[in-house]
Amino acid sequence: MEMERVGKQRTWGWLFASILLCFACLAQAAPLTVQVLGASGSSGDAFIAGLARDLGNDWLVTTEADVPADMVIALHDGVLPAARELRRPLLLLRPDPDAEPLRSGETAIYWAPSWTLQLQLARLLHPGLRRAGLLLDSSAQLPRARLLREHAEAAGFVLQWRVADASRPLRDVAELAAATDVLLAPAGSRLFGRDLLRPVLLAAYRQNRVFVGGSPAIVHAGSLASLHASPATLASETAERLRDFARDGRWLPPARVRRFEVILNAQVARALGRKLPDADELTRILMAGESPSWP
Repeated sequence: MEMERVGKQRTWGWLFASILLCFACLAQAAPLTVQVLGASGSSGDAFIAGLARDLGNDWLVTTEADVPADMVIALHDGVLPAARELRRPLLLLRPDPDAEPLRSGETAIYWAPSWTLQLQLARLLHPGLRRAGLLLDSSAQLPRARLLREHAEAAGFVLQWRVADASRPLRDVAELAAATDVLLAPAGSRLFGRDLLRPVLLAAYRQNRVFVGGSPAIVHAGSLASLHASPATLASETAERLRDFARDGRWLPPARVRRFEVILNAQVARALGRKLPDADELTRILMAGESPSWP
């Protein structure tokens, strides 16, 4: 009887172990799925490849619309309505928190450098900086500009701004450039549309002024420098957010990217007669210091 009892216990033990193994196999066969909306071009491809690599084999990263997803990533506000229709936990990548407010079940990663960090880069590029100019899209940005002015005054120089008039943007740029040493503009500014980008930059350089932009596209078009969150950086920080959500069941609060890289336009530097520091050295200096993420 004792042997029979022991044999039954072993049988039930093996059965229980088999069931656990089956559940483990099922769990391995059903990775968490992340649907990415709005990917395009080489940067979109690089982001998706980096995200898949950082998340590993327990996750599936897809751009297919008909694949049921556990979480959704919207790479820009243009796909936000479609992303919301999926009714899944949503992570949005956008330049700044100035746009439409987030809803319940949503969070964001802001990929544009803060204005404060742009101002610090301008000071490194122009050590004698005394007057900085800020180009604004609308009066809605004025409270943020006033905060930046306080930061500039504490650092010992003056910040002026101009809200660009849609009917005469080039005149506004030229007038602000004439009154300042360096021009700054937020990433995503409407002044950097396809038709206005180069004329805006030329209006600044006719005054022999340094222009610090908010994205690589502006540097390629003729800005002297910019700060840039690479697709690899965005992928890494996005993967971190997704893993936190999978573990805790809730999003971390919206936040700005923690790591930026400096990119420079050597041709513009030569045209302005400036000898620039190494981009990697500028990146090291900026990332080593403490900088407010707002404004």
